[in-house]
Amino acid sequence: MSILHNTKLWLIIIALGHTLLGAGGTFATYGSDELATIGMMAVLSVFLFYAALMLEGQAQARLATVLCGPMFVWMALCAAMGLEMFGDPAVPMPVGIMPLVLWGLPALSGVLGWNMDDDAPAAQA
Repeated sequence: MSILHNTKLWLIIIALGHTLLGAGGTFATYGSDELATIGMMAVLSVFLFYAALMLEGQAQARLATVLCGPMFVWMALCAAMGLEMFGDPAVPMPVGIMPLVLWGLPALSGVLGWNMDDDAPAAQA
């Protein structure tokens, strides 16, 4: 299994980044003024950790696509349209390339594994 097809690895990377940089960074920058945003980021991190650690095979690939695909599309649209969030650009370029890649890879690996055979031997993460 190539690193591109390792959905579990990409989900763990995104979950850690979303927890530390997303929720933690938002709290450090804006404090408790944006508690709803911090809560949503924390909840999404729980979903990502669930998909990475509690599922495998076809179910993991499909949930990775459902969770990460819309985020990738939203970030691409924000970058293309120059949308702002909290008065700052939502996805400033060229800094926003890394988050686009990191959200796109689990979505891509999920799409590639959408119809995988669960009976086939799986490689460990």
